[in-house]
Order: sequence, then structure tokens, then C-alpha cells
Amino acid sequence: MARPKKTGTLRFFFLFGWLMSVGGCKAQGAEHAPSSSALPPPPYEIVTKDELRVRHDLYEKLAFATATKSDVEAIVQGFGRVAFAPNGSYAVRVPFSGFVLRVHVAVGDDVRIGQPLATLRSSDLAKMRADARKLQAMVDTERDTVERIEKLVPEGAASGRELIESKGRLSAGTAELQGIREALAAASTPGEGGEEFVLRATAPGRVLARQIAPGERVDPNSDKPIFLIGNPTAVVVRAAFPERDAPLLREGSPCSVCVPALGSGKIEGSVVNLVHALDMRTHTVEASCAPSTSDARLSADMTAKVDVTVRGAGVLVVPRSAVLLRRDARVVFVATGEERLSRRTVDLGAAVGDNVQIVRGVQAGERVVTANAVLFDGELDRVL
Repeated sequence: MARPKKTGTLRFFFLFGWLMSVGGCKAQGAEHAPSSSALPPPPYEIVTKDELRVRHDLYEKLAFATATKSDVEAIVQGFGRVAFAPNGSYAVRVPFSGFVLRVHVAVGDDVRIGQPLATLRSSDLAKMRADARKLQAMVDTERDTVERIEKLVPEGAASGRELIESKGRLSAGTAELQGIREALAAASTPGEGGEEFVLRATAPGRVLARQIAPGERVDPNSDKPIFLIGNPTAVVVRAAFPERDAPLLREGSPCSVCVPALGSGKIEGSVVNLVHALDMRTHTVEASCAPSTSDARLSADMTAKVDVTVRGAGVLVVPRSAVLLRRDARVVFVATGEERLSRRTVDLGAAVGDNVQIVRGVQAGERVVTANAVLFDGELDRVL
């Protein structure tokens, strides 16, 4: 009977010892538990409503720029294509319908005045030359007739009416012959020969395009010229600008051209050939930017962007990156002292390249934050 009682006592002491050991471990662990790490100090201290004292390590990460005066009032932007300058190229067309026998030049060849471009065969030309020969013979005969009748009229052997009729035929034939000769001369084609003629360059230049090949039929009424000849470096960029920017454009204003096909580089020039009439379909005006230096990489019909610099009175500008948005207001941070910044609400003017005009809120010479200012306020965001 005593045996079960002893077993229960032992179990009690065993359980008590285990609980004490667990409690001791917890107490010991609590004594050696690491203390929570201290929170970092806030990024800035509010001195006044819009005046901040920035933490030293954060202030060193800021980038600054100085608000400066600029004579650039605005930069207006247009889009267009590269085109040949006026008188920079000329199109060669055939004066008569016919067939191409030979082509003497290729694209890229330099040609001089009078150099053969192609030899063609034309039945129309053959007929004109034949008509010219017939008319010449008729005119010669009629001239002799007039001279003969003029001698016979005083003698009564011929009437004055015959003389008048003969002179009329001579005059009509001479006029018709003159017309044919002028047509042949305009085509730079002599009156002699048969159905072949040589098409020649009328001005020096380089063959920029060729639309014919031997055996093809050509027509003077075709939409495309058979040759395009000119100076490949005599180009302009014809661009369309929004209606709102039309009053700012001036001939002679500086401009720069960016051609995506040639990379991010810019080609400087000046505005020429400003068209003052508004395109009512697109509500744009057209102006051309003539590069100040030739660039052999430019080709006609390349897509291009044109920036025109409009100059005027000095305006205050800051980098675009300095302007932030806070609760629908544009703000910048201005350095006002050692590790101190002032948050200013500003009014903006026109965009000026990588800068923006400040109408109110910043003075010339003040330093503005251009990087990392968004760390100061969760409501801040880039606006430009």
C-alpha cells in the first residue's frame, strides 16, 4: 500500500524541478536578451513652416544649381523632313515620249554641263525633225516665189493678189518652222538627225536618283523625273510648328536639327523660308532650318526634329529637375544657409531647353536643389 504513495511523491518533486528549471532558463534568457536598436534620427528638422534644417549626411547627397538669367525666351519645337534647298537640285524629264537605248550615268556620279545622261529613241522626235525639213523646203520655195512675183507685178505679168497670197504662205511657213526649232532647242536637241537624241545635263551636280533603265518606255507627262541631279549637301529641314508658336518664329533665329537615323547629335543652323500662311488642316506653320555646315550623312526625306531658339529679354531659369509637384503646387527647394533649405512655391514660364523659366518664387543667384529633394516629403513628385 505504501508503494503507490511513494511513486506519487516522486512524480510531484520531478514536475516541480522541471518547472523551476524552465523558469530559470527564461529568466536567464530575459536578462541576456539584446535591447532594441535605436531609431535613426529624422531626415530634417522643421524650423518654420517652409524652412528645414537637413540632417548632415543627407545634405551631402543633394545636388545644387544656381538660378541664372538667360537671353533665351523659349525653345519651340517642330517636326518635318530633310529636303533639298531651293536651287539645290533639278529634275530631268524627257521632252518626247520614246524608248531608252542607253543610260550613261549612275546614281552618285558627278556630272558637268552638257554631259550625256541617256540616249533615247523617239518617233515623235523623228516626225518633228521631218516636219522641220519639209517646212524648211517649203519656206525656201515660197521665198523664191515671192521674189519672182515681186519682179513680175510691175510688168503686169502677175497680180498683186498673187504676191499677197505668196507672202502669206511664206509668213505662215516661217512661223511654223520657227516653232518647231524652238521646241527642239528647248529640248537641247538639234533639228538634224533621225529618231535618236541624247539627253544632257543642264547644270553641274551629282546624280541623286535615276528612274530609267535601257529598254523602258518614257513619257514627258510622267509624275517622276527620270533623273534628279543636284548638290547632296545643299539641304534644309522643312518642319511644321504649332499655331501657338507661330508669332515667335523669325527668319534668322538659331535652330538645331536632330535626325533620329543619325543618332542623338544635333546639327546647328538658322531659320530660312518662313511661311506666314497657316495650314488650316493641321493648324501649323512651316519654316525651314538651313544647317550652317554641310553633313554628307543627310539625305532627302529623312525624318527630323527642329528646335528653334527664340531670344528676347533676360529671363530667370533653373534646371527642370529642380521643379517638384506638391499638392498641385510647383515647388523648389532653395539653400538658405548651412544645411538649411526653404521650400518655395513657384510660377513657371516657358520651357527653355533643359531649363524652365521661373516667373515668381526664386531670385537670380539663389541655389536650388536639383537631385534627391523628393526624400524630404512623401507628397513630392517630379513635375517636368
